Amino acid sequence: MVHAFLITAYKDVPRLRQLVRALGPEAHVYIHFDRKSRVDKAELDGLLDEENVNALSRKYRVNWGSMAHLKAILHLARLAVDDGEAEHLHLISGSDHPLLGPAAFDAWMEAHRGREFLEHFALPTNHWRNGGLDRIMYYHPLDLINVRRGNNRDRVNRFVRLQGALGITRRMHGLPPLYGGSTWWSLSRACVAHVLQRLDQEPHLLRRFAHTHCAEEILIHTLVLASPFASNVVNDNLRYVDWHRRHGSTPAVLDREDLHTLLGSGKLFARKLERPISDELIEELERVNLQRDRASVQCVQMHRAQSARPKRDQLDW
Repeated sequence: MVHAFLITAYKDVPRLRQLVRALGPEAHVYIHFDRKSRVDKAELDGLLDEENVNALSRKYRVNWGSMAHLKAILHLARLAVDDGEAEHLHLISGSDHPLLGPAAFDAWMEAHRGREFLEHFALPTNHWRNGGLDRIMYYHPLDLINVRRGNNRDRVNRFVRLQGALGITRRMHGLPPLYGGSTWWSLSRACVAHVLQRLDQEPHLLRRFAHTHCAEEILIHTLVLASPFASNVVNDNLRYVDWHRRHGSTPAVLDREDLHTLLGSGKLFARKLERPISDELIEELERVNLQRDRASVQCVQMHRAQSARPKRDQLDW
């Protein structure tokens, strides 16, 4: 089974390279690196030396929560779908790390063939503040304003509150039933191709999500749950995330103490892992993943050997 990994990243190229290598030489990797990030070009271009990197793009300037992130994801998805080799596409961040080695990962996905892994919930929802509909009911100028700088977040929040106070709301008609969920997912190539095809056929859907808040957490989910693949969706994105604040970050930056929790989580990826805090954890995960891969390969070899044995009545007596 061929897997495509779509990675959106904005910092720490050595950590990104570490992730790319952990995905294995047979992986098909597509990377979008934020165009506004300051990075050594030679170091970034060096990612193309990795044998599994199919594409490296800097097409979009990605502010937090902006439409540009959704566009970057769709750009990578289209590259992977058009290449036509991968059976499954996995959207991850540059701060993720696999919890299975390549062989064990492939065996797990093979055992769950035909399933789509997407965390989702209908909107409005108690998972999000104000039910989540305010994300698309009001204008959020996040592509124009970087809320990670200065007091820009307060400026945007005041602008949104002003729209509410004045009774200014955006039209909602013409949209399918809305769903939200985590940005990150593992979907079949056929499912992602269906989403892209619908956006091609109905470009107003993508335009409607301009100047919304975290559009990538709504539009893709909405289209998948309105598709023929909806009955195959498992409400789990297979990512381990600790939403407590730790190491100055929410979600928490994971460290060596999280190892046993991660190994027992039943998830395929963990986030977020950052240097140097996560260095020991990454080293341990790589050691365990290698052991699991060897065991997985041995199991496959034994199964093939047993399957190849002739049945008793087929023996030449």
